[in-house]
Amino acid sequence: MAGLSSFDVPTLESVERRRLQLWSVALGLLIVLATAFAAVVALHGAILPDWLPLRVTQVALLVLIALFAFYALEKEKQLRRLTRLLTEERILTASLTERLSEVNALLEAGRAINLDLELRDVLARIANAALELLGGRDASVMLVHGETELRTVAATGHSAAHGARLRFGEGIAGRAAASREPLLVRGAVARPAPAAEIADLIPSPPESAMSVPLVHRGDLLGVLNVNARPPRLFTEHDLRALSVFGAQASAAVANARLLEEQRLAASRTLFQALHDGLTGLPNRACFLDRLGQVLRRRTAEDVSLAVILIDLDDFKRVNDSLGHEAGDRVLVAFADGARRRVREGDTVARFGGDEFAALVEAIPSAEQAIEAARRLLGALDEPVTVGAHRLRLRASAGVVVGNAGTLPASEFVRRADVALTVAKRRGKGAIVLYEPDLQVDAIDRVALETELVDARERGEFEVHYQPIVQLADGRVVGVEALLRWRHRQRGLLPAGVFVPTAEAMGMLAQLDLWLAREACREALSWPGGEHAPAVFLNLAPERLRLPSLPELLREILAETGLPPHRLTLEIVESARLEEIPEAAPRLAELKAVGVRLALDDFGSGYATLGLLQRFAVDMVKIDRVFVEGLTEEGGERTLVRAILRLAGALGLEVVAEGVEREEQKKALLALGCDLAQGYLLGAPMPATALAARLG
Repeated sequence: MAGLSSFDVPTLESVERRRLQLWSVALGLLIVLATAFAAVVALHGAILPDWLPLRVTQVALLVLIALFAFYALEKEKQLRRLTRLLTEERILTASLTERLSEVNALLEAGRAINLDLELRDVLARIANAALELLGGRDASVMLVHGETELRTVAATGHSAAHGARLRFGEGIAGRAAASREPLLVRGAVARPAPAAEIADLIPSPPESAMSVPLVHRGDLLGVLNVNARPPRLFTEHDLRALSVFGAQASAAVANARLLEEQRLAASRTLFQALHDGLTGLPNRACFLDRLGQVLRRRTAEDVSLAVILIDLDDFKRVNDSLGHEAGDRVLVAFADGARRRVREGDTVARFGGDEFAALVEAIPSAEQAIEAARRLLGALDEPVTVGAHRLRLRASAGVVVGNAGTLPASEFVRRADVALTVAKRRGKGAIVLYEPDLQVDAIDRVALETELVDARERGEFEVHYQPIVQLADGRVVGVEALLRWRHRQRGLLPAGVFVPTAEAMGMLAQLDLWLAREACREALSWPGGEHAPAVFLNLAPERLRLPSLPELLREILAETGLPPHRLTLEIVESARLEEIPEAAPRLAELKAVGVRLALDDFGSGYATLGLLQRFAVDMVKIDRVFVEGLTEEGGERTLVRAILRLAGALGLEVVAEGVEREEQKKALLALGCDLAQGYLLGAPMPATALAARLG
């Protein structure tokens, strides 16, 4: 390995001067020797001593003349060879410079017309020029990263340098960077042996290589490397030409960097205008623009595409309970997960708030579009950690599938929004594919919202009660209070029809309070006095975040006169209690009011034993999923038996939900379950029918 300073290579002009000197001296000496030879021949008796024969003198002079002539011719051949090499070096340097001028011209044009020219393109052109004109096997450009590291940015030919990283001083490139001197290697370049499975994919080490530093105004920008194609060995002339090229290429690299920085600075405002500042995703305007481009590009193709709108179901409670900073963490977490769940070329955007959109191109079928939506919702499969809280959230999605040319971009989004609205009404985590009938459903929803407001004013809501009975004798010991709407045209509507709409309108909390007051008031009229059935009210875990909940409960009990022990709060989706830090102290406050607590759907969530250990409850309700399979000996029967034993050990009451067949009732009795609820034992009924049954 040698640096450029190690070679003493003359210039073309100095070689010409040396040739002139050589032939001047050679001509003078030849004239002298020829004159001496002629004098010996003509005047040998006068100038030669007797002991020196004439023949010997003549032969000696002729040998001297021949040797000097041979020496002069050899030096001429060397000087001609050096002249040829220097001429080739000058031609190579001129060619490299000419190619570099093309790069500079391109840079100037890019600056003039705002051409989207990447720095990598400039570096690739520089590497290609060096490779082509030097006849190398491969070439690469490494730029300085940090203070002491080089990273490959552009590589061409059969290069093994893609993605390579070197510290200063490592290998020929690292030494060139450290010394800032062009380096030439002759002989195989040492490197670690590659793994056997990739050995065939990596080119063999070159026999010769060159590296020149790229320095601009005293700053090291990187290194240009060229490897020879065997059996060629680079010379010091090649190194000099490449070093001149590298010195000029440094300015081009610096200019390209400056142009890229200017372009990025100019586009930063545009990027911010088209992207969401929190998640970095495209915003609504950018999404619609990309959707329009896709529709125009695919107009001639019979290929479907899908637009998916996504709304985070539980986002409002995160903002309300934990603050907007926690909400931002949730949005960023979902955005990161969604990015990883779409194909390259598809688009994920944030429309605003907790609403996101995805554009999926070339989707073969509606089923695959729904699967794509399911993958996106999978971004919430893992809990989101916010400080000390682990939040489990869900999202709903509306999907529309269509072909380019059939609908404008705005119509794709509008239909996806209709499907999303229906999905939100169907419950958390739903995915709905747009169909024409959904449009009618969306219109009905607007009418339903208006009717809900009128229903409160007209007193159309009712409380229905489903009995909880003792299996042994059928006595009603409790009733679950359920909200119903007596619609003027559609008749009696269950809660599932209108509660999602009421929740979206912000009415659900008011309806819950009305239901609690009405159920407690009506319970006072049931026969049995202090031993009349208890009232079970559903309580969503989110309500436990309200500090005022215990006080509201005291007010309702004082207002209606219902004894606290006749009221049981039934916590639905009880597995989510783990996500709510306020749950344990709030439940303790409710217990202090005197009401009883029950865990609903017990056994269907996670860490159910942990719930019993952490929260002071009086009762568990076995999920109907396990009651369904009780008629056969199996896992469900074993689990129900285990729950009954656990509850007995902890002093808890147990209610089995979803009892609809006589065989299930018998199985529960055989297992020792005392209380149950289900259509076999009594359907939800108005207060008058319940009073008659209790009568």
